[in-house]
Amino acid sequence: MADSTDKMLRDYFSGRLKLMAEVEPRYKKNMADITFCLSVIKPEHSEVIKRYYSDKFITWEEVVIEAGKSYSQLRTWRNDFKTLLNVMTQHGDEFIKLRHEALQG
Repeated sequence: MADSTDKMLRDYFSGRLKLMAEVEPRYKKNMADITFCLSVIKPEHSEVIKRYYSDKFITWEEVVIEAGKSYSQLRTWRNDFKTLLNVMTQHGDEFIKLRHEALQG
């Protein structure tokens, strides 16, 4: 079952989140968080995430076959990415503040 993170990722890769951000600025942070998280994971992992969420008709099993990896490995990549994204969306500002304080010290 899809959760709110899945919906946000589908919106991001379909371009819908960008349109939403133009109307309501609070979505800009979500876009920045997703872009950042995609930039810090391994490219192979990023490609799997992009492939799955950019096509609402593709199944996870099809992505597994295309990637040539095990189902459990790709599920782990997806779950790790979603965890990272959830941490960033919920606590990203706190991390930025802590990093800034650490650099000042």
